[in-house]
Amino acid sequence: LQGFLKNEKDNALLSAIEESRKRTFAMAEEYHRESMLVEWEQVKQRILHTLLASGEDALDFTQENEPSYIGELGLPGRSSLDSVEMAYARQIYIYNEKIVNGHLQPNLVDLCAAVAELDDKNISEMWAMVKQMTDVTLVPASDALKVRTHMEVRMEFVRQALRYLEQSYKNYTFVTVFGNLHQAQLGGVPGTYQLVRSFLNIKLPAPVPGLQDGEVEGHPVWALIYYCMRCGDLTAAMHVVKRAQHQLGEFKTWFQEYMHSKDKRLSPATENKLRLHYRRALRNNTDPYKRAVYCIIGRCDITDNQSEVADRTEDYLWLKLNQVCFDDDGASSPQDRLTLSQFQKQLLEDYGESHFAVNQQPFLYFQVLFLTAQFEAAIAFLFRTEHLRCHAVHVALVLFELKLLLKSSGQSAQLLSHEAGDPPGVRRLNFVRLLMLYTRKFESTDPREALQYFYFLRNDKDSQGENMFLRCVSELVIESREFDMILGKLENDGSRKPGVIDKFTSDTNPIINKVASAAENKGLFEEAAKLYDLAKNPDKVLELMNKLLSPVVPQISTPQSNKERLKNMAHSIAER
Repeated sequence: LQGFLKNEKDNALLSAIEESRKRTFAMAEEYHRESMLVEWEQVKQRILHTLLASGEDALDFTQENEPSYIGELGLPGRSSLDSVEMAYARQIYIYNEKIVNGHLQPNLVDLCAAVAELDDKNISEMWAMVKQMTDVTLVPASDALKVRTHMEVRMEFVRQALRYLEQSYKNYTFVTVFGNLHQAQLGGVPGTYQLVRSFLNIKLPAPVPGLQDGEVEGHPVWALIYYCMRCGDLTAAMHVVKRAQHQLGEFKTWFQEYMHSKDKRLSPATENKLRLHYRRALRNNTDPYKRAVYCIIGRCDITDNQSEVADRTEDYLWLKLNQVCFDDDGASSPQDRLTLSQFQKQLLEDYGESHFAVNQQPFLYFQVLFLTAQFEAAIAFLFRTEHLRCHAVHVALVLFELKLLLKSSGQSAQLLSHEAGDPPGVRRLNFVRLLMLYTRKFESTDPREALQYFYFLRNDKDSQGENMFLRCVSELVIESREFDMILGKLENDGSRKPGVIDKFTSDTNPIINKVASAAENKGLFEEAAKLYDLAKNPDKVLELMNKLLSPVVPQISTPQSNKERLKNMAHSIAER
């Protein structure tokens, strides 16, 4: 009996151990599989980024010669543009139509923002942000780099970013309050102060330990001040300060100076006084709202991210942009001085994409870069995501038309690059490559739309000094074979029926001759002959017709044959 019981006990233990081992192995295998999937996703994104952002092949215009004398026309295909891309293309058409007809330049931001109504909330918010950030007064300068690096312009970018973040937060508080009216207990005189009070009924429903200096109407003083400032209403914050001034010491005087000063900057004497008070009495204070307000007004202790208060990325951005300073007074210690360049580097290089989980929230990282005036990096990032590419391109077009875009000097550069001689941290966007990569998807099926985008390159030249618009049109015509539609055609009476290209230029001969030459080099002799005829170049027409007719002269002429078609073509040319 003893032996039997021992045996049963051992078997039970062994089976439990075996079961546990199997479960552990299964969990390890599942964990390994998930890790592999995450790793593969990251590798895939890196490869896609590399393919899009580097190498010269994306702008390789060289074509292999085709052996046939006569080009074969493909069947017209369906549009390759989806509904959002088509909506953008329509707006670009409207914009270019005004430009070529000599009207006042329309607002491209508004035209593109109208498309956002068809799409989702993220796109609407993106265009609202682009509109806010580009609504700046530009200084006279010879190029975009001088404009973008000018201190006044950089200061205005920061002001506009803060306005956007404040208005967004105010909208968020509205939505929160009106979504919880019973808990919010909204009442009193309409305004930011009452809105913040109601918001705090939801945000801080129970007393929070460690908050200091009492309350105003049942809410912590510093929380009220902070959230009024966060909504961009310093008058409402001042209302709270006045009601609690007896508990706040010198703060009322400092806040008044801050509120009425140019660029929200205290005088050096006041700033030093506030910073000294902060270091001695507040650095380890238990009230996070009080610390945050002091750090904003005094632009001090930039290493403290105030994570207890600024728990969202937008709050963190707002806090840090409030601490950015531009004038180098020489008196600030490193822990009290944050420049825009330092903050930009921190977000783009030190934190980078991995910190912001870009696969889950691409618009958040785009917002982070765009609101810190890193427009080119933001566009290049968004462009890498296939379904967001059209939005990135149109943001680039808006900046380009406003002369705010920093473009690469060479077309063989990566999509995003830093050029020798530029200030540290400055990135340039290869605008030509961006447009070419975008239009490649639809240039063969939607040549009219592609032409509208190429028109933005009319003042660009390639490395050989050739106009990029001419070059792109030439390639487009050869690729799409829409010779008549784009370049026009000759009527029986010898007059030329205009093509789409006539909208963009009054002198079409250089383009037609260029396309004819490209067609000839490619071996499309029949199309080249028609184009030289269109460009009124009879010598080339005769030369090519001789080449075309020589091989078919001995052949028997039958209906629909090459010989019959070429004979009719030769007759029509001769009769003109």
